[in-house]
Amino acid sequence: MKPSALSGRAAAPATDTAQLLAEALKPGATYSQVTVALESLLMLTAAGLAGDRNAYGQYQALLLELHLPGEPRTEPTRRWLASQVYLMEDEFAPDLPDAPALSVEEFRRQVDAEIESRSRVRHPMSLHLFEGTPPREDVRFFLEHHWTRSYNFYSLLAELAFRFEAIEDASVFYRNLYGEAGAETPERSHPALLSHLMTYFDIPLRIDFPALHPLEKAYLNNRIRCVRHPDVAWGLALLYAVESVSCVNHRRIYELLQRLGVPEQPSEFHRLHGTQDEIDTEEMWALIAKFAPSASFQRTFMQALARHFEINKAYFDMLWQEMQKPSRTA
Repeated sequence: MKPSALSGRAAAPATDTAQLLAEALKPGATYSQVTVALESLLMLTAAGLAGDRNAYGQYQALLLELHLPGEPRTEPTRRWLASQVYLMEDEFAPDLPDAPALSVEEFRRQVDAEIESRSRVRHPMSLHLFEGTPPREDVRFFLEHHWTRSYNFYSLLAELAFRFEAIEDASVFYRNLYGEAGAETPERSHPALLSHLMTYFDIPLRIDFPALHPLEKAYLNNRIRCVRHPDVAWGLALLYAVESVSCVNHRRIYELLQRLGVPEQPSEFHRLHGTQDEIDTEEMWALIAKFAPSASFQRTFMQALARHFEINKAYFDMLWQEMQKPSRTA
């Protein structure tokens, strides 16, 4: 359903949409219940994307509920409902002009320049954490949200791998996933290694997803949306944007932990990622290069980057504002 089909129609109150969705996700729900819930959710989504802040937060909360693991019998329904929201979000994707395809080499230079220009390196929160003398509570706050967005990175790799029919293409993500899972040593999986740091800072491993800020929910939702999108340009752009700066970001965190005197074992996750992600980045670009000669692919890839950085900036601006609140440390 396109936004134009919803013009002039008021979105249902979020409580009504949530109730309709809850009924639609009960085992044995009828097709009519599912479609009524979907229409209500899409109207809420359209209102949120058109600028209604309350509707935006509400639809992001409901979309995250669809993304999180739930009743196995309703998994197909939840995925289908989420996929229809993605179509609505596509209608609001950044509008980029059509342009002739660049050479693969020129396209990579354009992509890398865009990523570098939107880097968080000069963000005020980054300057505070990595070039200043942040108090322990600020570092703990940062790491708590770092866990929220990092603990299940492996699931993004698995989702995107399914989008590729050729095993040689999918294997790029399976090799990465093998490392994420700890290779032959599951207790050294990357989530397990990162959990040691959370334990050191007394950060709960269980995430209270409903309590997350709407902009954090939007950040998580966009990552899942991109890797599930039927057009692989969205997922490739998202993961390349993350992986290409991973080494730098992890090295900076590791150096911060060293300055704070954090022992080596809790710091190991960031020490390892400070070097090995460069290999993953190059393998991913080799896959991107297969699709890059297409002007349509290039345009969608850049749309995905623009959307990612738009959400990314709003999310990190919010974290910085929250970090500075006196009430947080009172």
